[in-house]
Amino acid sequence: LYAFDIVMVILLGRFLTKNLPGEPVGLIMEMPDYRAPMLRTVIMKTWVRTKDFIYVALPLIVIGSVFLEFFKVTGFIWTFASFASPIISGLLGLPAESAIPLIFGILRKELTLIMLIEVFGTENLGSVLSGSQMIVFSLVSMIYVPCIATIAALVKEFGWKRALIISAVSVGLALLIGGVANIFLHVAGF
Repeated sequence: LYAFDIVMVILLGRFLTKNLPGEPVGLIMEMPDYRAPMLRTVIMKTWVRTKDFIYVALPLIVIGSVFLEFFKVTGFIWTFASFASPIISGLLGLPAESAIPLIFGILRKELTLIMLIEVFGTENLGSVLSGSQMIVFSLVSMIYVPCIATIAALVKEFGWKRALIISAVSVGLALLIGGVANIFLHVAGF
């Protein structure tokens, strides 16, 4: 999966370099002599970098987690699963319940696998998913929008419109690659 991810980054990079207007920016830069940093400078730069996360992304993660728990308690989460079933089961070949970690994994992507274990009620995912389903689930969760914190960073950097376009393209690409992988794995008999 990691090799596939690296190949995909290289191919997308080449495609975007050829199709986006403007000249590519060189990546070679002069490096100054190394000096031990001063503690005050390290603390200030660390604060500047974490401040945005604390003020923008953390509240979104907390609010998203509250909504996730609310949907679990009310049972509304299963409505999401049945709504997404044509894509999840039809295109990706995954059980309908797999929609829950994929949809709510956007809130906390690092917990997607834990949510999958929770949904199926077993740590032995091999008993509920085939090998090809595990590969498809891994590919889709690896490629689609990373998490709400990344979306917040995209909004800050590019604005709402471009952030939504980037997110939609990312989800579409994940579904396309997941669907192609599902078909390929079934044809290959995996």
